[in-house]
Parts: sequence; structure tokens; C-alpha cells
Amino acid sequence: MACTDLIKKIGGDTRKVNYLMEKYVKTSERPKHGTRAIAVLLQDRQKELDLSNQEFAKFCDTFKLSPTELNNIYAGEAFDDSLLAPLSRILGMAKEQLLKVRDGSEESSNT
Repeated sequence: MACTDLIKKIGGDTRKVNYLMEKYVKTSERPKHGTRAIAVLLQDRQKELDLSNQEFAKFCDTFKLSPTELNNIYAGEAFDDSLLAPLSRILGMAKEQLLKVRDGSEESSNT
């Protein structure tokens, strides 16, 4: 109802309310697969360790994941298999498990 009221207030097409609600709900859901899912796992790890952005970037760098590579993952860019080992150590997950998350295997369960 709130969405309909807002759309009416700005003079939009209220017939699009359901479409827009589905769109926003989908984008707010936690990603299960792909680089975005890995980025969420990294954010969770940072919170778990209670580190600032700068501290977490340094932490990742000690595991051979550069700040640039970290930022690229956060930006949703695809990454190559050479980063699976550092990510595995950072996240405490097996490389095979990370592959399932990144590549969209139905069997992944940690996302």
C-alpha cells in the first residue's frame, strides 16, 4: 500500500507496483552465487573479525589478495581461479566450496 501511495503521489503508473516491488525485493536478497556472493562472504568475514575497511584490506593482502583485487570482487567483477587459494584461507572455506558459490552450483550451502 505504501508503494502504491508513493507512486500515486508522484504521478506514476500504479499498475507497475507489483513489478517494482519484486524488482526491489530481488535486489535486496542475499546473493547465493557469483562474485557478489563471494563479496558478501568477505563482508561477513570482516564483521566477524571486527576490522575496519583498511584493516581488512591489509589482512587480505597478507593472504595474497591485493586491495585492488578485493575492490574488484566488491565491484562484482569476475575473478580468476588463482584467487581461490587466498580467498579460501581468508574465508576459512575449501576451494571446492568457493567454486560452487562462485560458479553457481546448486549444492553450495554456505550462502
